[in-house]
Amino acid sequence: MFMEEVPIMINEESTSFSSCCLHICRTGEKEQYYTLYLEGVSVGKYHYNYFCDYQQNLSHNKTHALAKAQARMMELYASNYWRSVELEFHESPRIIYDRMEAFGTEFKTAKSGKVMWALATQEFWALWKSSKQEIKDAGFWVTKFDGGQWRVFCKKVKMDWS
Repeated sequence: MFMEEVPIMINEESTSFSSCCLHICRTGEKEQYYTLYLEGVSVGKYHYNYFCDYQQNLSHNKTHALAKAQARMMELYASNYWRSVELEFHESPRIIYDRMEAFGTEFKTAKSGKVMWALATQEFWALWKSSKQEIKDAGFWVTKFDGGQWRVFCKKVKMDWS
């Protein structure tokens, strides 16, 4: 079984506390493909970004699919970004999602799909007072809307950990 062949890899030299899991899933009308998804949490100083993305179709053959997924697992581990990397096998596809939490609230993806936003919280304003430039450097900005509502924005980052 896959789970016994590929344990969780812990990287003591990683540059973050982020973790990811490669999912090998059966897909296709007749479940004839083995498909790779990458799910994880990227941890930053001010945010947690949770995601699950389609990566690629691997193979029709289970052995070939596992070999390709293991090679990708080693690439992710070698990047030294991920604290933990694991591999799992599933009989059904994963649900694709992307969400982010920062400053005590959950961010939403704007209609454009290019930015994420949330209403400014008290936690945000307290940090903004003490670390405004650092928060800007981390990619966040604020805008005031009609009605006096402040929103915090950041660019939506495509999770590409190659």
